[in-house]
Amino acid sequence: MDRASCEISYSIVLLLPWNTSRVGSVMSSMQTRNYRGRTDDVNDDVLERHREAAEPIQDRYQLYIGGEWVETEDGDVVGSLDAITGETLAEYHRGTATDVDRAVDAAEEAYESEWGDLSCSERAEYLEELADAIEERGELLSTIDTLETGFPILTTPALVQQTADQLRYFASVARSADKGAVPSAGEMEKCHHIYTKEEPYGVVGLITPWNGPLGNLGVKLAPALAAGNTVVYKPSPRGVISSFEAMKIIDDILPAGTVNMVPGTGPDVGEAISSHTRIRKVSLTGSTGAGQSVMKNAASNIKAVSLELGGKSPSIVFPDADLETTAQGVAMGIYGFNGEVCTAGSRLFLHEDVYDEFLEVLAETAGHLFQMGDPLEEGTMLGPLIDHEHLDRVQSYVDGAVEDGATLYMGGESPDIEGLGGAPFFEPTILTDVDNDDTVACEEVFGPVLTVLEWSDREEMLELANDTEYGLASGIWTTDLRTVHTVSDELEAGVVWVNCYNAFQTGVPHGGYKQSGMGREMNKMAYHEYRQTKTVNINLSDTWPRM
Repeated sequence: MDRASCEISYSIVLLLPWNTSRVGSVMSSMQTRNYRGRTDDVNDDVLERHREAAEPIQDRYQLYIGGEWVETEDGDVVGSLDAITGETLAEYHRGTATDVDRAVDAAEEAYESEWGDLSCSERAEYLEELADAIEERGELLSTIDTLETGFPILTTPALVQQTADQLRYFASVARSADKGAVPSAGEMEKCHHIYTKEEPYGVVGLITPWNGPLGNLGVKLAPALAAGNTVVYKPSPRGVISSFEAMKIIDDILPAGTVNMVPGTGPDVGEAISSHTRIRKVSLTGSTGAGQSVMKNAASNIKAVSLELGGKSPSIVFPDADLETTAQGVAMGIYGFNGEVCTAGSRLFLHEDVYDEFLEVLAETAGHLFQMGDPLEEGTMLGPLIDHEHLDRVQSYVDGAVEDGATLYMGGESPDIEGLGGAPFFEPTILTDVDNDDTVACEEVFGPVLTVLEWSDREEMLELANDTEYGLASGIWTTDLRTVHTVSDELEAGVVWVNCYNAFQTGVPHGGYKQSGMGREMNKMAYHEYRQTKTVNINLSDTWPRM
């Protein structure tokens, strides 16, 4: 998942010479000219800004397997497009199941010949070196993610920094790992020494989404490597280029085959990873449907699974909350990262005593803070959605809600912003008069769309807040400490933010309840998710003791 604190206040814009050989788009079954923006409709200054920013990106990338850049054996070469201009940022080889087999071979060899034999401290040194290198190339990596996904440049540097922080954090976790003594009882207490030790799985598979590509990679890669595993990695085809650049960094530092990258589609590469008999653990961040698919495939060899999935998170405003600061937090919680984040506070439960006043403040705050525009510009807080296909999906949820009786309080349309090429923007949107069982309040929209439900009775409200198949995150807005603790206890969610939202921090566990996933990330618990426990029971006597 793609995350940063709501206190992000810096931006990075990289302007470098343009390579004219990259003009034009590579067509594929996945991407057409209208997939993102339209080059002919982009202002010259915007076009030049994006071309200059994209200059460091190489023309074509290959698969990264066994420490080498190799072509796909039977896949295609496709293109990734700029979210605004629609021009090709780079071509890349799209892998297949055959390529996954090659990657597993390389990962196994690396595990057995080198990485699996390293001490915890030796692995930690590698991770710290990686963290330094990621930071050194942070401007380029964050700019790439902005160009490819449309996430504003105000947010992507924090996601790159998250990767460096995760690498350093799990380096320290690896160094502190030790064996666990287990007390024995009965007859064994006198003559047995029993302890546990954790060991790597060996080869693990990592599958990440497009929203915040590099940040999601760091959240998974750091604990997997720290725990002693080698990796087969699949990024999303919609956000792939920063991962290629990360592999270039990895190629300079890690032993060959320790990390292998096979980009491709879910049905081809994702399924091959999750069902592969020699991959013993798989971790996915994605939709709940994708998680269900991974679990089914993993059952083929009883593979260990950890999942960070979808959400439909409640954000609850109590009448004593400070309305202005709460409006800022609620707006950041749903409109930040273009609304394309699984933890989004998409269901607002608003107390009747402050209902009308708060909505006015929220609408004014959102309109002021979330200016739509070129995501490379510092003032932009709301960039385009990932593509037009996703835009159509978001629009259909809003249109369907209005047809079902919801009131469009604010937004609800896709503006064609002059000079930005018809890129898939969607306005910050508020829907009122929504029932908790309406489709728009039940399903993950994954866009800047907020549904509002008025409440008066606390118990009824909490019942509705928990009446969802998801349980990833939640928010409470109040100044009453007793309310904070009692409501936190009752919410069925893996994360409860109080008077803040999407406030992620390295070292703090993150994960969901119910169909929002299993396992935890960003904390030492994740280290143990990538290791398996062995018990060693030593009989110190010359006789076989009675049980």
